[in-house]
Amino acid sequence: MSTVRQFFLGLIIAASIWITGSAVQASGQEFCNETSYVLYTAIAFPEQTSLVAKGWTRLRPGQCKILLPAPVPPGEYFVFARSSSVHRGGIRQWSGPTSICVDEKNFSVSGLANCESLGLESRNFRIIDGNSPEGRRTVFKEPNDHGKRALLAGLQRLLKDNGLNVRKVDGYNGRRTRLAIRKYVKTSGLNKRPPDSELIDLLEKSAGVLKKNTGLKLCNNADDTVWAAYARWRNKQWESRGWWTLTPKTCVQLINVPLQKREKYYLYAGLSHTEGEEPLLDAGETFCVSEVKFSILGRHDCKSRGYVEAKFRKIELAKGSLTEINLETKDFSGPDDLKFNED
Repeated sequence: MSTVRQFFLGLIIAASIWITGSAVQASGQEFCNETSYVLYTAIAFPEQTSLVAKGWTRLRPGQCKILLPAPVPPGEYFVFARSSSVHRGGIRQWSGPTSICVDEKNFSVSGLANCESLGLESRNFRIIDGNSPEGRRTVFKEPNDHGKRALLAGLQRLLKDNGLNVRKVDGYNGRRTRLAIRKYVKTSGLNKRPPDSELIDLLEKSAGVLKKNTGLKLCNNADDTVWAAYARWRNKQWESRGWWTLTPKTCVQLINVPLQKREKYYLYAGLSHTEGEEPLLDAGETFCVSEVKFSILGRHDCKSRGYVEAKFRKIELAKGSLTEINLETKDFSGPDDLKFNED
């Protein structure tokens, strides 16, 4: 009987996913997605004297693919997975202790090269034992294991990502799920309900379009780099988040979910140049910030909690689903008195 190993899929935001491994047929190393997320996977394996990394293989919820054909190389190999960027709530990733080069798009590289010198990024891969006679079957799971219901759970999550009324992501074909699918098919101009796999693809594409046109977008039209953060009233408490770095003529989406009209939103932006950093004009509300990336609850007692006070400007929400702020050099004025402790 094969052993079963379980690992956490660590997340950049929120929930977690498990990985299990078990013996598989001689066709090679199989990967199965039993989560409610569309996953993009990468694998690294020994080839002669080097380590080769390849990605990204897309796995729909409920889908299995052979990523490493037989014969599976002896020894260890490495796996990394991340959720599709269209899902609300942030990117989820399965990672481990081994740093290996990856590219943003499909790639095949020497995994232990100097990533930065090649213009690549690095990700921390999970080590998998490939010494069993037939390799191992790797299954991505969430704690509330969807199992055979993963495909329907994936449809439910993507329906929610498209702003449709689905209360639970549980893999059960309830009334709300059926109504949401019918509404999506109708509003998308489809003649009939497509097969589930095709519906997953359509939902992922439309969720990506919706995400780009929802939330809070910031553009830097100034002549120097801008450091940005935002604050908002959420869940009956104040929250501030940062930092985002915007070089001239670039944009970033600070929030990619619908903004609530009953909530209040504020922006910090500092124009950075050789003489220092200039703050935003008309920034009069104080929130806590940190020298490094931060997510801080509460806006009071900043100094006693090890933070710094900074002035934010109120954001006027647009009537549509996307509020876009375009910063010009004239929006900044004077030296900034924002100071961080150096000890």
